[in-house]
Amino acid sequence: MDKRALIGIALSILVLVVYQQMVSYYYPTPATAPAPVEVKSDGEKATSPAAPPSATPTPAPASAPTPPIEIPHGQPAKEITVETENYRAVFSTHGARLKSFKFKKFRTSAVAKSPPFEMVTTAAGVPLPLGVRLPGVTPFEDGAVAYAAQGGDLKLTGAAKGTLVFQGQTPNGTVITKSLTFAGANYSIGLEVAAKAADGSAQTAEVLLTDKSDHAVANHDAPFEGYIALVDNKIKREVPADAVKGHEFSGDVSWAGFGHTYFFIALLPDNGAQHKTSVRQTGAALTAAINGPAGNGRYTLFVGPKEIDLLESVGKGIERAIDFGYFGFVSKPLLYVLHFFHRLTSSYGLDIIILTVLIKLLMAPLTHKSMVSMKSMAKLAPQMEKLKEKFGADKEKLNREIMELYKRNGVNPLGGCLPMVLQFPVFIGLYNALSTPIELRHAPFMWINDLSQPDWQALPFTLGDWHLGIPVLTILMGASMFLQQWMTPSAGDPNQRKMMMLMPVMFTFMFVSFPAGLTVYWLVNNVLSIAQQYWINRKHG
Repeated sequence: MDKRALIGIALSILVLVVYQQMVSYYYPTPATAPAPVEVKSDGEKATSPAAPPSATPTPAPASAPTPPIEIPHGQPAKEITVETENYRAVFSTHGARLKSFKFKKFRTSAVAKSPPFEMVTTAAGVPLPLGVRLPGVTPFEDGAVAYAAQGGDLKLTGAAKGTLVFQGQTPNGTVITKSLTFAGANYSIGLEVAAKAADGSAQTAEVLLTDKSDHAVANHDAPFEGYIALVDNKIKREVPADAVKGHEFSGDVSWAGFGHTYFFIALLPDNGAQHKTSVRQTGAALTAAINGPAGNGRYTLFVGPKEIDLLESVGKGIERAIDFGYFGFVSKPLLYVLHFFHRLTSSYGLDIIILTVLIKLLMAPLTHKSMVSMKSMAKLAPQMEKLKEKFGADKEKLNREIMELYKRNGVNPLGGCLPMVLQFPVFIGLYNALSTPIELRHAPFMWINDLSQPDWQALPFTLGDWHLGIPVLTILMGASMFLQQWMTPSAGDPNQRKMMMLMPVMFTFMFVSFPAGLTVYWLVNNVLSIAQQYWINRKHG
């Protein structure tokens, strides 16, 4: 296989990697909440020391009796606000649903002072999440049930915990209870759902998560991925277009929910054996449901960022919600290395540069061998031309003579191509490490305000109805690649060299849409390669 074919394969892989699903925006929520009171689970003011974010709140034991709550009839809906170090959540007694969920540490956009990112909002025709559906000949959903609430507004910090209990009654007398336990320092929420018929028997209750089904308008700052679940230790992913068909999975359900590129909302059963989870579209709503045997309604509700360390602390393999692709075995170690350097630099731009130098040092033996091999082949070019003139009519004889020429001079014809191809898994792994987790979202570097987005967005301008930008970093990357190709010896004919000189142009156009963090890596890698090629050219004349 010649060099051009190998490069063609590599470029094809790159084009496939670039494809990313585009998704929708969120509707604003016009809600003002009553002033919160800082409390712990026992109702006292929170004075406890901070606990590590990895601590996951545990729902109240199933055997603990729930105090009777007077169920309202015909009363207006009441809103209850829960504020922790990480988020501000608003619950409505109308259906005991989650009405709003705003992150405190993540903004809507990279623009300074932009509003907090909202994971849950109200949308026309879309029921709010945390609904309960009772199976039957005619399934019943509790959206119209007026719930009574035990507990008021909560403001929690550190190790402080607080509990809300909602209780409502269906028209046939079934009493539904939802108990939620919050902690001040983490994103996990303990959830217990119970449904008891009028005769006191436990009923199966499906817990529902919802989102918009229409994602035609993309939210570039947090693309919607769709339904994600882990069932029998196998990842299930359903994009919105596939959810229209409806899918159901049975087995050991570790978790299920809706993912965005950088955020995740999911339910984790305490014991997921013999559970079912499904996703379906109903009108404007996309609904994920999860349920188990009657009486088994203890969950952890996770609404938070896709930070790999945070997800691993939650457990149940929820970190697999991050889609690193087939080269995850490369992406995850590279991400951990970035984390290590970030503790020292506090700049992901500098971290990428350090990581690039480290990768270059590890790859140095391969790239050195590649460059030396190509230099040696360039020296043999005149002799190869003579062989072509002599045996041009006999291709088989020509190939034998060329291989003999390589053998006599100790040159490996694959030595220049194979090391380059072996670097592509690292490139693709780094692409996923930089574009999938939340670390680079809104991370600034020099004039760039978001390393997870293309660098042209940092220098925008408008031309008529076109919103454009100046991709300074990408242009520098293309120029450095052109210089590297110009310095690289060529053993082929002039036409092949011209083809190689077109590669910088192709890569420049591709990198226009790549994350700026990846462009930083490729630019620095090119600069280091230029220095290495210059040294080899001088040493081997």
